[in-house]
Amino acid sequence: MNIHKQRTQFFRYAIAVSLWVAFIFGTSCTVIRPLEFFELIRSFTGASRDSMERFTLFWGIAWFGVVKGWHFTEFSILTFLCAAAIKWLRGSLNTRSIAFVMILCTLFAVSDEWHQTFVPDRYGSLQDVLIDSLGVFTAGSYLLLQNRRKKIDDQSTFRTGSIR
Repeated sequence: MNIHKQRTQFFRYAIAVSLWVAFIFGTSCTVIRPLEFFELIRSFTGASRDSMERFTLFWGIAWFGVVKGWHFTEFSILTFLCAAAIKWLRGSLNTRSIAFVMILCTLFAVSDEWHQTFVPDRYGSLQDVLIDSLGVFTAGSYLLLQNRRKKIDDQSTFRTGSIR
């Protein structure tokens, strides 16, 4: 692979990780209060008063899964992006590099919650760190499992002498 192509790939990974980190940081700087949120939904959809009352009831029940599910998802994505960057830099992933990515992403989750303590009307929470970390752990576990399967496949190919 020529040097120009290598640099291009490096910048793609660096930009993807940087943009995702900036997105997480940016959303941590914002606050949407419930009344503002409901007004935004009403103005966007043109929903009637009755519909909005039903939506408000639904949101009162569903918000935790939606909001905290997003925490889980954004840190899972961050873990996959960082692992892809490490894989590009090192040529492959191993257990140590995956563990490094998981630690790095968990530390970012902690720093993101700490950062929120400085944002008016926001607060950092241990619960969010745990949910973010669960996203990191899930993505990291998937990567570890894939890495293990690849090793097993490589070993069986080596033992049998077959080529795929």
